[in-house]
Parts: sequence; structure tokens; C-alpha cells
Amino acid sequence: MLALAFGCAADPVEPFQSTLSVESALDAETGTALTVTWSTDTPADAAIELGADDNYGERVTGWSSEDGLSHAVVLAGLSPRRDWHWRATSTAGSQVAVSTDATFTPGAAPAELPELSVTGATDHLVVTPVIGARSYAVVYDGDGLPVWWRQLATSFGTFTQVRLSLDGTDVLVMAQVPTVNPDMAIYRYPIAGGDPVVTTTFGAHHDFHELDGGGYIVLVHDTREVEGIAVEGDALAEFAEDGTRRDLWSVWDGRVPDDVEALPEMEAGPRDWTHMNSFAVEGGRYWLSSYQLESLMIVDAESGAVVAELGGDNADVALVGVGGFGPQHAPVPTETGFLLFNNRPIDDPEPYSEATEYTLDLATHEYSRLWSYDADRLIPTPLLGNVEPAPGGGHLVGWGSSGILTLLDADHAPVWEAQTPLGSGFGYAHVVEGLSGVP
Repeated sequence: MLALAFGCAADPVEPFQSTLSVESALDAETGTALTVTWSTDTPADAAIELGADDNYGERVTGWSSEDGLSHAVVLAGLSPRRDWHWRATSTAGSQVAVSTDATFTPGAAPAELPELSVTGATDHLVVTPVIGARSYAVVYDGDGLPVWWRQLATSFGTFTQVRLSLDGTDVLVMAQVPTVNPDMAIYRYPIAGGDPVVTTTFGAHHDFHELDGGGYIVLVHDTREVEGIAVEGDALAEFAEDGTRRDLWSVWDGRVPDDVEALPEMEAGPRDWTHMNSFAVEGGRYWLSSYQLESLMIVDAESGAVVAELGGDNADVALVGVGGFGPQHAPVPTETGFLLFNNRPIDDPEPYSEATEYTLDLATHEYSRLWSYDADRLIPTPLLGNVEPAPGGGHLVGWGSSGILTLLDADHAPVWEAQTPLGSGFGYAHVVEGLSGVP
């Protein structure tokens, strides 16, 4: 319990009570998140002043109840290499109440969870799966230190996708599913700590997106028999939080494979046809990346009709100029086109990967390359890999299984890079400004 002092200024509102109680609770599992709660007898806001000493310098806004009397702030995403001074503060009109100074030292990650070797600097955080001897969902800071993590106790396989929830208070985790095990789930871990909410998503793999109203759209396997041979295609399904499924679209709705015998065999038996590895939802459309077909499909979400297909043998959108893509990952729609992680350009004899942005004109059915970053063609990434806009400008490039993260500035030059030790890599990586949460 901490005593709060308050000061009055001109034009006072109804005064705060003279003493306010502040309670703090540490995330018991990892010690990386501190939840601070208090109340006021007058409607007020909530924040934590934070810094290396009692001069503070940073401010973390928090949550207040509808009546403005109950307050909470979650401190998370902070470096474990120093003590953090903090004090709670509430403001009502011209009155400000603050707590006495306190300190918080975040917990250090387990030794098996790698720190990253870093060059350059950033204040951003990166949310990503780390795939290695043991796989984790991790948030890294600009020094390459894990500042939040969870290890999922499951036999489902390695993680491919970890996302921050839409409201910013939870970390959403999905694992890669071996074909032999169709059971899957999305785990919603509160940043502040506690047990996750689990949503069963049978047949899910690689990627998912949270829905505004709750539940998820998920990439799922869709295996069917063609000419007596089991062929694995892909589909999209919506899963409510209770696991109820609604099918949205399937690649089988518009086509079948041309040559079943030519498809690669998989360990569990089906032939690998589309191998979709990621998707985006934007403007009433699904943007789906098919690694095996080397194509990007844009599908109308309401009708299920393919609006356009870029790349591959069935392309109906023409590339203007040079710079097509090969087996790719992670489309991200932009105002004028889309971002894409190109794993291995088909017109180059040496394998390498690159982050690319294209302009797209669906009226003329043409697209062209706007820019690319290929790290001097030094990083081949056959598995995973993505590129996305960074807060404040620039882009984050996650080099997937190669275990490298690169932050580019607005001119597409690297300003920060982090690398895992040998033997581990990343799933899809996402850059965020900070972590928050509610109790």
C-alpha cells in the first residue's frame, strides 16, 4: 500500500480524498508485468510516471472504470537490466494526485530463450515466435532482450504466428500444426499475467486474424480426393471463441490441380497443392499467399470470387517492368498496392530473399514494383519471413527461419538489426510501440 499526496491549483474541482491506496501485483509466471491499481473519490484519469530515477520522464496511460473512480495501469515491455522508478498519478480538472516513488525490476528470461545480437537502435518492440529446441512467443526490446514471453506446453509443433490483440491487452498465439494432428487452438494470453483463453480451431495452420467483434479468421487445411489421390488445399474459416466454425472460402471452390501426380508428396500422405502460408483481410477482401503456386490471390469476402491473381501460371494481372516474385509470404495491403516477402525470385540463379512493395491497379489489372530491400542478397529464407510498416515510418523485415530482424527507415535503409544464435529462427514478426493491458 502506498500513500498518495495531492496538490491543488486554481479553479479547484471537488477535492480528492486525502489519502489514496495503491496496490501492485506482479505477473507470477515470468515477473515481466506489474499491474498497479487504485481508486479515487472523484472521477479522474490514470497514468504511471516511469523512468530510470525519480525524475521519471516517461508516462504510461492506463484504464479507468466507466465512472472514473477505479484505475489500473500495466507496466510491461520494460528492460530487465535496470530498476524502473514509477509512481501512479490521477488528474481531475486542475488537481493532480501522485503516489510515493516505487521501483520495479522486470524478470529475466530463462537461459534457453535467446537474447539477440543487435546493431543500431530502436525504441520499438517486436512480437514474434522463436522457433528452436523449445519454442516461445516472445516480445523483444531494441536491445535484443526478451521482455515478455510464454512457452506453450503443447505437442502441436512450432509457433508460426504471434499477434498483439486488437485492444492491445493480450498476446495471441497459434502454432504450426503437423498434418498428422488436425487439432489446433489459439491461445489468448493476458499481458498482465494469468491463464489464457483458449479457442479450438481444428485444422488451422500458419496464420490467423482477430475479428473486431470477437473470434478469428483462420487459415485451415482442406484435403480432398482427386483421381483417387488425397490432395491438400487450403481454406479460410471463422471460429468463434467457443470453437464454433463457419466456413468462409476454399481454393477448391474455383479450381482443381492440373496434374495431381506432379504434386509433391507429404509425410502423412496428401499431395501438397496450394500450400497457403499467410493472408490479410482488407477492404472486404482476402489476400492469400500461395507458396506452392507462387501466386497472390485476392478474393471477394462476400461472394468468394477471385478478384485477381498475381504471379503463377493462372495470373490475370500483368507485371509492368521487372521484379516479379517467386515462392512468397505475408501480403500486407497498402493504400496503393501491397507489401510482400519474396523468398526466392524465380529469375535469379542464386537463392535470396527480399522485402518488396508493389503498386497495384485493379482497374487495368497491372502491378509494378515500387521498392525492394534484399540485404545485398545475403539472406535466403525458405521458411516464413514477412515485411510490414513500422510505427512512425519505415518497415520491419522478419527473415523467418534465418533468425534475423531488420528495421528499415523511410528510405528503406537498415537502422536496426537483430539476430538469433545459431539453431533458432523466427516465425512471422510484428513491430509495436509498446505493451499495455488491463487486469
